[in-house]
Amino acid sequence: ERLTEGCRMMRALGYDAAEATVGLIMALSEDEVAALQAARAAGTFSLDACNSFIPGHLPIITDEAGTAVLYAYVDAAIARMASIGVRYVVFGSGAVRRIPDGYDRAAAEAMIDAFITHVDRACGAHGMTCVIEPLNKAETNWCNTVAEGAAVVRRLNLEHVRLLADGYHMSREGEPYSVLTDNADILTHCHIASSDRKIPGGTDYEGGFLDTLKKIGYAGIVTVECGFGDFRGEAMTAAEWLRAKLA
Repeated sequence: ERLTEGCRMMRALGYDAAEATVGLIMALSEDEVAALQAARAAGTFSLDACNSFIPGHLPIITDEAGTAVLYAYVDAAIARMASIGVRYVVFGSGAVRRIPDGYDRAAAEAMIDAFITHVDRACGAHGMTCVIEPLNKAETNWCNTVAEGAAVVRRLNLEHVRLLADGYHMSREGEPYSVLTDNADILTHCHIASSDRKIPGGTDYEGGFLDTLKKIGYAGIVTVECGFGDFRGEAMTAAEWLRAKLA
């Protein structure tokens, strides 16, 4: 009900797309998944993307047994998301990609590369795309800027792995808008919020972020990812602001 009613509410408030968490999808029963599949077939349900990909108890920097459990979760999650029409999965998950203090960084980064490569294979099997989300240094210690995320995407050069830019994290890291222009060819998904993680529109940075997306001809999703007080009122205000900026 949260998914079906929530997605309908998003459309009513003026949004063209909806994004939920992978955890919410994985918590569904098989009957509930079947109900969403039926609703999608009937044209009454549509979910475009999911974030919070990997739960906190499944770290990427782990032993062989832990990796097996992690990869099994990835396979199950991507298959389930694809079955209800999700196109994009966001690899944020700052806690699980954090490299432990004292751990050999090269070895840790090799594990992250292997994880992303496995995700690419799973996405390829189900027609999905994984987008790497750079997160600011307060949330993780691997891939903190869009420039770093772009370098990972280009180095691995995987067919189903692309780049996400989040205006909130960019503002926290002081990144220039030029990273969006420089990486327009691999930029596939975006998040936006104000610098204090409320609805966008309160500072110049969000406006410049959207202006740059418009200039580079970005045609993907821009998800409002933030905290809300009055959800309906603030979500409508954000939608109106986004449409005015991107018109």
